[in-house]
Order: sequence, then C-alpha cells, then structure tokens
Amino acid sequence: MLKRPTSRRKSSSEGIVLNLVPILDTMVTLIGFLLYTTAFFSLVSIESPFPTASTEEVQQKLKEKPLQLTLTLRDTEAEIWSPFEKIKSRTIPNASPGKPDIVKIHSELLDVKKDFPNETKVVIVPTAGMTYDILISVMDGIRGVDPTDPPLFTKNLATGNDEPVKILFPEVIFGNLLGDT
Repeated sequence: MLKRPTSRRKSSSEGIVLNLVPILDTMVTLIGFLLYTTAFFSLVSIESPFPTASTEEVQQKLKEKPLQLTLTLRDTEAEIWSPFEKIKSRTIPNASPGKPDIVKIHSELLDVKKDFPNETKVVIVPTAGMTYDILISVMDGIRGVDPTDPPLFTKNLATGNDEPVKILFPEVIFGNLLGDT
C-alpha cells in the first residue's frame, strides 16, 4: 500500500505580513512632537550655597540679629514690623475692607529702605482669605521704585560709589497664613 503524502506539503506556507507603516508614521509624528515641545521647555537652576558647618560662622551671624522685615496683611489693616525690633512697628489702615492701602505701604517701606539700604528681603504674612490679585498688587507695590519716589542710594562695595536704588525689596518670602484675626 502506498503512503499518503503529508498535509504539510500541500498547505501553503505564507507567513503573516505585518503592516509597519502605521507604526512608523506614529513614531515619526511622536518624535517630531517631542522635539517641538522641548523647544518650549527650559530648565532653570538656582544656585544655593551649601550650609556651613562651622560653628564660629554661625555664632558670628547670631551676634547681629537680622532685620527680617515683615508685612502682615489683615482684613482691617496692614502692619510693618520686625520680630527683632530693629524698626518701630507701623500700622496702616486698609483703603477698604480687605484691600490694603498699597500707596501708604510703599511710602512706609521707602522709609525703611532709607534706614536699611542693603536689605532686600521682606516677609509677607497674609490672612487666609486674601485673594491672589491683592497679593500680587502688594508684591508689585513693595518691589519697585516709582519715578515719583525720592531718590535712594546705596554704596557699591566693589567700587565705593553711591548707586541709585532701583528695586525696594525684590525677595518676597511668604510667612505662615494667619487665621481670622
């Protein structure tokens, strides 16, 4: 009796053909998109010094207490003060309920800048219900020097010359939020 041929020989052995065109199109589009978006992504680094472990330097810094100028914003008033009592506390009533009088705050901070020309930091302590717009307007009022302000000068330590002050307190630090006080 004759052997019957196997079924493997009869079947066509065509393999499955994958269509890679859509995958390649997707990858090309994705690469283009990633290259395009990285043009808008910028890394900014802020250098900060390492903490010093020398106790002598820390002790030297603690001998002279800092100004630590603080602006407390309340619903009825604003207060400019220093926790180490380097300046006399100044209370400024608000222009309207919940809205600080930015012009008076600016003029009081000009007086503080006259006494402490090298100070650049101010701590803002707002109440919990303070709106974003009010905070930004207060920050704008305490950072810049208006053209109508009297001229202020600081001594440049490198050259020894007096230079005009262009910015009052550019470094704004937010303190703890006050509750309803």
